[in-house]
Amino acid sequence: MSSMATDKSSEMDECKRNLLYLSKLDTRLGNWMGDLPPRLYNAPLKNLAIPGTHDSASVYLDITSDISPGEIKTIKDIIDSLAKIPSLGLEQIGKDVVYNWAVTQGSDFTEQLENGVRYFDLRVATGKSDSSLYFVHGLYGSKVESGLREIAEWLHSHPKEVVLLDFQHLYFGEKPQDENMITILKNTFGSMLCPKAIKGNAVDVTLANLWDNRYQVIVFYANEVAVTGHDILWTDKTYIYSPWANTPDISILINTFLDNESRKGSKFFVSQAILSPDTATILFHLCGNLKGKLAIPAMPKILHWLEGKKAGYGSSGLNIVIADFVDREFAQTVIKLNYPV
Repeated sequence: MSSMATDKSSEMDECKRNLLYLSKLDTRLGNWMGDLPPRLYNAPLKNLAIPGTHDSASVYLDITSDISPGEIKTIKDIIDSLAKIPSLGLEQIGKDVVYNWAVTQGSDFTEQLENGVRYFDLRVATGKSDSSLYFVHGLYGSKVESGLREIAEWLHSHPKEVVLLDFQHLYFGEKPQDENMITILKNTFGSMLCPKAIKGNAVDVTLANLWDNRYQVIVFYANEVAVTGHDILWTDKTYIYSPWANTPDISILINTFLDNESRKGSKFFVSQAILSPDTATILFHLCGNLKGKLAIPAMPKILHWLEGKKAGYGSSGLNIVIADFVDREFAQTVIKLNYPV
C-alpha cells in the first residue's frame, strides 16, 4: 500500500473514532476531558477548545446585599442617591435593577461542571461589614470558600477533569486579604493545585502532565505582587490573555471583535463571546435583564460563529470560549471543536 493510501486510511480511521466520541458526548459532558482521544493527552491545554462561563459565580448573587466594587459608576451613583432618600423606599428597586443586569449565569458551579464548563471567570471582594471574601458582580454573592468547596467536591469524583480558575478581578489591595485568598485555595484544593514549576514550560502543560501528578486546578491570579513566592498562582499577564469587546452590539462583537482578535503569543487565550450592557442600555430597559435583552438573543449567532472554528492556533483557532447563560448546547459546541471530522 502506498504512503498516500496509508495516510488516507489513517485519516478515515481518525474520523470514525471522532464520530464515535461525538456520539457519546451529550451524555458524557461531565467527563469530556477524560474521554478525549489519546492523541490529545499530550496536546497543550492552550491548544484545546475549552468551554467557560463569564462571571461564573453571579448565580449566587444576593439581591438584598450591598452594591459591590466594580459596578458601573453611573448606576452606582443613581443607587447611592436613591439610598439617601429612605422615605421613598427606592434603594431596593435600584438593587433589583443591578441584579437583573449583573446575573450572567443560571446554573450553580456543580451544574456548570456537569454541563462541561472547565474555565471559571471569578471576581472577589472583601465584605463591607466583615473581612470575609465574597464572589461579586454588581452585588455581593456567596462566600468564596463555599463556592470553591463545591468545585473541589465535584473534582474529587472526576479525577481526570481539570478546571481553570481565573481570579481576574480582586477588589482588595491589602496583602492580608491576598494571603487569606491563598490560604482558602490551599485549604480547599490542596494537592490538586498545579504549580507553575510543572515539568517543562508551564504554559505548555498537557492533560498527561496533570494526570501524572494528579493536578486538577490551575489558578490564574490578577495581583502580580501577591503571586511572588506562591508557585500555585499563575499571573494573568504572563499566562493568559482575555480581551473584552465591551459592547452591547452583536455585530460589533462578532464581526469587528471576535473575528479580528488574534491569539497573542503562546498564552492561554479567552474568546469572550459576551455582550455587555452600557449605561444607556440599562437605563432604557430598567425592567429588563441581561438574559432576555442580550444573552439569549445573541446565543444563536454565537453558536453559528463557532461552527467555522477549530481548536488551536491559526485564523480560526480557539482555546477558551466563554459566554453568558451557558448551557449544554454551548459547551458541547465548543468541545466538538476538538474532534475534526
